[in-house]
Amino acid sequence: MGILKALTGWFRKGPARPSEAEQRLVYRCAGDVEQAERLINLELSRRPQISRATACDAAMDRWNRDR
Repeated sequence: MGILKALTGWFRKGPARPSEAEQRLVYRCAGDVEQAERLINLELSRRPQISRATACDAAMDRWNRDR
């Protein structure tokens, strides 16, 4: 019964919310979520060992350097 209760709670959580770093990146991309996702994926493809939050920070750094 404990497993069923745990799974029910897990499924109720719904979709994951974007982190603060992701929200800042989307804001920087003028609300274009797809562009922000492409920038995150670029950083993750360059360094697959980093976390998504670190990839967001790296994307922001790259944005600032390239602009």
